Amino acid sequence: MNRYTRIAAAVTTLSSVLASGIVQADSFTVTITNATASQVITPPVLVTHNDQVALFNLGQPAPDYLVPLAEGGDTSAFAGADDLQQVSSVVLADGPILPGHSASFDIETDSAHPLLTVAAMLATSNDAFIALNGQPLDFTASSQRYHANVYDAGSEFNSEDCSFIPGPPCGSPGMRDTGKAEGFVHVHSGLHGTGDLQPSTYSWNNPGAVITVSRSD
Repeated sequence: MNRYTRIAAAVTTLSSVLASGIVQADSFTVTITNATASQVITPPVLVTHNDQVALFNLGQPAPDYLVPLAEGGDTSAFAGADDLQQVSSVVLADGPILPGHSASFDIETDSAHPLLTVAAMLATSNDAFIALNGQPLDFTASSQRYHANVYDAGSEFNSEDCSFIPGPPCGSPGMRDTGKAEGFVHVHSGLHGTGDLQPSTYSWNNPGAVITVSRSD
């Protein structure tokens, strides 16, 4: 069964549950593995929600809550989002994920909020972030595995200049280089050696992270 067949099966199961009037609740453990060689993944945010909200839409400007995450790893804009009717749970992690390392988080949701979003910045970049954007959860599967690609928020110019990059070896949090920003979210093309960063050390290929979702016991 390929990925798209699994998603279709999950949506079919969800439709059946909703048609019956029963809201199914469950707990999941989400494990994020940093698949890059040298990039630090900043503390991620995890959200379960319905299809009325989305972290971003490709080709559209980055929403206000995404910009601080993509440019500086700041997830504070998501605090309290679980008060919204469209959102079931929000988890704000308190530590980064180093290259080759994993971190696990528990999150709850129900069949009325069957989508999972995960996002975090690649710290040694201007505005690169990894994301799983509204992935349908399968409430019948014991484990699900996804690839999280690297996206560009388009809110900052990819200068690769350490004066505007928070992660190592730069250390310039809170500084923005917006003059030539693309203005829309798109798939990131990686580092190109135009500034202070060596692509051979700090660039990446997709996926930027591997995400495993398991039903909690």
